[in-house]
Amino acid sequence: IAITLAGEALDTPLIWVFNGMFIVVSVTLILAFSERQVVGENASDRTIAVLIPLYNEDSEVVKTMIMALFNQSKRPNEIHVVDDGSDQGDYADVRSWFEREAQNLGIVASWARTPNQGKRRAQVTAFKNIRSAELFVTVDSDSVLDREAILQICHPFRDARVQSVAGIILALNNRTTFLARVTNLIFVSQQLTDRSAMSRLGSVMVNSGGLAAYRYEILADNIDQYLSETYLGRKVEFSDDSFLTLLAMLKGRTIQQPSAFAFAYMPDRFSHHYRQQIRWFRGSFIRGLWRVRFMPVGSWAFLRQLLGWILLAVSSMVFVYIVLWRPLMDGISIPPEAILVPFLIGYVQNARYISIWRSDESAVARYLTVLLLSPFATLWNIIFLRPMRLWGALSSRKMGWNTRERIEVTVK
Repeated sequence: IAITLAGEALDTPLIWVFNGMFIVVSVTLILAFSERQVVGENASDRTIAVLIPLYNEDSEVVKTMIMALFNQSKRPNEIHVVDDGSDQGDYADVRSWFEREAQNLGIVASWARTPNQGKRRAQVTAFKNIRSAELFVTVDSDSVLDREAILQICHPFRDARVQSVAGIILALNNRTTFLARVTNLIFVSQQLTDRSAMSRLGSVMVNSGGLAAYRYEILADNIDQYLSETYLGRKVEFSDDSFLTLLAMLKGRTIQQPSAFAFAYMPDRFSHHYRQQIRWFRGSFIRGLWRVRFMPVGSWAFLRQLLGWILLAVSSMVFVYIVLWRPLMDGISIPPEAILVPFLIGYVQNARYISIWRSDESAVARYLTVLLLSPFATLWNIIFLRPMRLWGALSSRKMGWNTRERIEVTVK
């Protein structure tokens, strides 16, 4: 495709840029499509503790999340909930139900309420309540785990080198609004392309807090660092998931288990989506700096971080040059191929969405989602998410959580 752009419409340097991007995308997709679930180990004997930090969540969402844990094919040995000083709801009924059911099922359980100190402090408080566990699993207060999630996410730990395992997060409210449909397609496809590719290399760079598993020592040996991370003199409160993943990468392999699923209530309104994305991009920029600083030079994570920054800068400059500069300054029309290529790449990447079977979405619906929404997903990436990534880097010193000041998503 890039070679067809070599006519008078584009300069030779741009052809090399397009060819380089084509190679990177191709290698990424080959690695991603070759990802397979890890099987073969009886994980029933592994001891698992689930950590749940809770803040300003709808009580019915919380109960649904806990019920999914109780209904696991492999139940966790321990579940520890910490309410980080919620001021938008009373969980007394949910707490009493939780403690009663956990006791009936033989699950070690605790529910603590603390003053509001942030997610990391709540997570550490829950971690310190663990009695005995080989692995701990992070679950967000709005995550609803698939029945096989705990069992599946345990399998990769048969390899002693594996320090953390990421699950796949799907939107539970993926059909509430058009925005929810598009962002769900983007989020799932990102997990099944870039993250799947890095998993094949044993270097997943970011686990999702909605479902991720770690060896106990990852946090036990690094609690002080986890709680005291600073950036430009300010304490970092967000990006906890990527920090835990970084600690795991420094110790061994980090992979994704493509058969471990959790459903989450994703933002379905623009204001909520914007605030979530800007927080993610701020954390992503900070974490990128840490990877370059602390990961071994030549490691896959180090190289991928540098390559990601280079690709973002080069592709942004190429876009501005072809779409804005040349038409406005030189009067040269935009080559149709330059518009077509991003949409074709988007279709190939988003095709991974079809591989996820879910009981509330037929095969026809999945194909239609990719066919009809992929162009909108590509446009959303270009006109919104890419500028937000830049703004996230420029405003990375701001440490506000931005969301959960009130209950933002409720059960519909």
